[in-house]
Amino acid sequence: MTETWNRPIPHWSTDPFAARTTLHGLPSDEVRSALHKHVRKGRVEQSIRAAIELARTDAAHEAEMWRRLQVLAAEDVGMGDPLAIVIVRALHEAALDTEDGAYDRLVFAAQAAGYLAGAQKNPVYGELMQVVLHEELAPEIPDEALCVHTRRGQEAGKTMYDWFVTGTSIEPEVADRDTTWRDRLVDIYRRLDPPAGT
Repeated sequence: MTETWNRPIPHWSTDPFAARTTLHGLPSDEVRSALHKHVRKGRVEQSIRAAIELARTDAAHEAEMWRRLQVLAAEDVGMGDPLAIVIVRALHEAALDTEDGAYDRLVFAAQAAGYLAGAQKNPVYGELMQVVLHEELAPEIPDEALCVHTRRGQEAGKTMYDWFVTGTSIEPEVADRDTTWRDRLVDIYRRLDPPAGT
């Protein structure tokens, strides 16, 4: 570790779960960490056991479990199953419709943890985000961003036609998509707000 780098992890002394234990006397922060590692490694049974351990301990542990499952859905499952976050959120909402401590409430936690453990995983966007943060990478401003919606674009005389032709083009585009309405809009914007010099 270099002297100038500040590790982006809070010190354990600031973690409210570091000094607590779960239902079976396990360190709470370790069970939370185990939940992450079991899901990442695809260990379905252990993922469910860790989730249920947290959920059964108390309301704070249950809330932390749901927070971590949502992070896992986005960070680790990621593009391996882009709907994972939607499923976890739906299961969490369903759990909130049941009584605290109810058996049914645990079913939703088990479903979420097991689903994430068994899901295909592709954390590429989270990895890219970490590189952006560590290397302080700012975005590039492409030419098409200097459109009628920006000060520089307006000062350069950009029009709605310019924006529509260049600023709304998409990649990758679905093969053989119907461009009938786009073509009509190109004609409409050319008539209503033509490019400068025409």
